[in-house]
Amino acid sequence: MFSPLILLSFFSLFFCSLIVPIRAETCKPLPLVGGEGSTVTKTVSQPTIPTRFGNITNSNWNTDWAVPGGESFKRYVVTVTSKDDNSFDVRMYLKYSDQTADEFFNEEGYTVNPDQPLKVSANPRKSTQPYQVNLFVNGVASFGKTYTATVMGCF
Repeated sequence: MFSPLILLSFFSLFFCSLIVPIRAETCKPLPLVGGEGSTVTKTVSQPTIPTRFGNITNSNWNTDWAVPGGESFKRYVVTVTSKDDNSFDVRMYLKYSDQTADEFFNEEGYTVNPDQPLKVSANPRKSTQPYQVNLFVNGVASFGKTYTATVMGCF
């Protein structure tokens, strides 16, 4: 039959797994920098056109979310949705107060489908928290296409 050691291991594993509580992850939306709320909807604009007298146009390719001071998140989740099948060049960064950034997503021509949002998570450095999460969306094929994005910090 079964050895006593195997039976003891089985019962220990079974009963210990019943006793250990499962803790659900708690996430909260991060606020937009220079905007209201935590969700942004943008239509990708043309690039910035600089001149020696200033810019003729400014792009809307960058969006930042602020990480509240004193918060220690285990991970950050960026969600990008689109009402149509749209292709975007997408980059995402965690920005730190020492003027460095960790890139955690970089895809050209990524297609965001209405029924399948782009959802990317990133873990901060072990020693410090970022002060902002940055989303950079552009691409020649993306001009005039609309997307919606939000960022959550998870404990």
